[in-house]
Amino acid sequence: MSKHFNFYNNNIYSNSLKAVPTDSGCLFYIDCIEAKKSYESSKVNMHACVLPAEEAYKEAMVNIAVSSSDMNAVGSNDNVEIGVAVYDIKTGLPVGKYSAQNASYTGSIYSVFIADYKYNEWAYAFYYNEYVYTDIRADRYIDKPAYGDFVNALPLKAVIDVNQEFGDDNKPQIRYEDAFVYQLHVRGFTKHSSSGTKYKGTFRGVIDKLGYLKELGVTTLEFQPVNEFNECDSKTGRLNYWGYCPGFYYAPKSAYSYSKNTSAEFIDMVRAIHSNDQEIILQMYFANDFSKREIVSILEYWTVKYHIDGFHLLSENAPIDLIDSSSLLKGSKIWCDRLDGANIDNAITGVARDRRYALYRDDYMYSMRRFLKADEYSINDAIGKMRENHEGYANINYFGAFNTFTLTDMVSYERKRNEDNGEDNRDGSDYNCSWNCGEEGASRKTKVLALRKKQVKNALLMLMLSAGTPMIYMGDELGRTQLGNNNPYCLDNKITWVDWNLAKKQNNRIDFIKTAIGIRKSMDVLHSARELSMVDVCGCGYPELSYHGESAWKSQTEGHRHEFGVMFCDNGKLLYMAINMHWESAVLSMPRPPKGYDWKLILTTSDEKSDEEVAELSVKLSEHTIALYEICKKVK
Repeated sequence: MSKHFNFYNNNIYSNSLKAVPTDSGCLFYIDCIEAKKSYESSKVNMHACVLPAEEAYKEAMVNIAVSSSDMNAVGSNDNVEIGVAVYDIKTGLPVGKYSAQNASYTGSIYSVFIADYKYNEWAYAFYYNEYVYTDIRADRYIDKPAYGDFVNALPLKAVIDVNQEFGDDNKPQIRYEDAFVYQLHVRGFTKHSSSGTKYKGTFRGVIDKLGYLKELGVTTLEFQPVNEFNECDSKTGRLNYWGYCPGFYYAPKSAYSYSKNTSAEFIDMVRAIHSNDQEIILQMYFANDFSKREIVSILEYWTVKYHIDGFHLLSENAPIDLIDSSSLLKGSKIWCDRLDGANIDNAITGVARDRRYALYRDDYMYSMRRFLKADEYSINDAIGKMRENHEGYANINYFGAFNTFTLTDMVSYERKRNEDNGEDNRDGSDYNCSWNCGEEGASRKTKVLALRKKQVKNALLMLMLSAGTPMIYMGDELGRTQLGNNNPYCLDNKITWVDWNLAKKQNNRIDFIKTAIGIRKSMDVLHSARELSMVDVCGCGYPELSYHGESAWKSQTEGHRHEFGVMFCDNGKLLYMAINMHWESAVLSMPRPPKGYDWKLILTTSDEKSDEEVAELSVKLSEHTIALYEICKKVK
């Protein structure tokens, strides 16, 4: 008996209606309420497949026993028949249909046991009277519809992955403070002709890019939905490119697979990510009325079967309290826009090394974008967000995500351009906190382009030197643009695909990110699991964190201010960050370094370094500029 049978028989997924394989056959559960809903939906949307005539089954019928009891026939009073339809995988011909009549049931849940079920030869679907519908809890589907043609493939025939073994694998267990997150859409990441992989838009395509992501410094890959879903929206006629819709939550999406065996390819990708010392986080969307108990069951399933490291829950009904009590999810990262019900107090263990939860919301983005473009009264929020760090949970920080302007568009557009979505530009957020740097959209003006380049570097450097976990969206390191579209949920084209040709003209953005990550890693205080102290906790004469203005040790945060200095101390190692987001130059004072040392400029977002040189413990920063300084021994 395989290991797959073992964990099914141990009832790990006791809250699920998944099929249960055993040594002697397979047990199928059918919810009569769901069956009726599927039937009604099939009639309205014309997705149904009518069962073959009874003669077809008689010709192909094999001698299979179906368990029975003395229970009344299912829906006998309503003249309704539900059950399991079995098909030959190779030929697609019907093998048999097995009614839930006279089968055991509990409440609205009925079961059908098919003895000697041939897992490697048969596929199945459910039926309600003469209509066939998909088992939404199946492991894998043999039907592999072309992307954008999902609706014409319904209902899907399912198989059970009884022989699918994960093999040797070790999760990297990366701490939040050491992580750098890269958010991506599997199809859009490598679908462009410039991607350099023959496996475009698939899990294999992601594997081919892992070396690139490793070199960039990425530790954590966050995937937009990869479970099976219907990308054809029958109500609007538009594509659901992102996948934030009710789905088939136990199977990877077949259209993202290059091979016929989607489960095996997905496992290969997870193993490759882990062997690259990286982790995988899955976005999981659930409607607000979705069963909380089943959400937990789904997360447990992906954790056990696919070794997923964590989940970003997109639901106002996220069952944090139930997740918190799940033994199978104890080692999983959980990201959410709220943490109500989480046992945060028990997560605090001295230096907070056991954090599993993370807040994932737009607070950081809006505060930092306002400061970046020099809005009035934005400096205090920016300082607070850059310092914010909780011992019980982490913060995922970003300037842009899948449903916002890209980093390039953030400095190129002040208004969204979502006309291509077909909703008359009504969709997407109107509140973007963006600045076009002098000209809306594409520009050839040298000054505009130079300012945009500098602003992106400013954003990246503040992101990497903020407390919390930094994240960027795919292609932001290349300068990818969506032409001002901040909500391309229905577009499957070059707007949403990464154009890898941009690597040739990305203005040294990749090297800048690598440098910033290197600086972040060089000092423990820059990637701490707790909020830094503003007192001298190590006895070296300087606090871990201090703020400075026109005078050293005195911050100035009035509403009209757009500049400040911040110094980090790591057991005597000093780093000073001078920030000026104003459209005029500013002078900041610096603390006196230890005897025998001077301040030395190590990185600036400006192409002109002369203004950022230190003169008598002060620095004159040009407009919209950040500069970093470290101490070095004086030259005799």
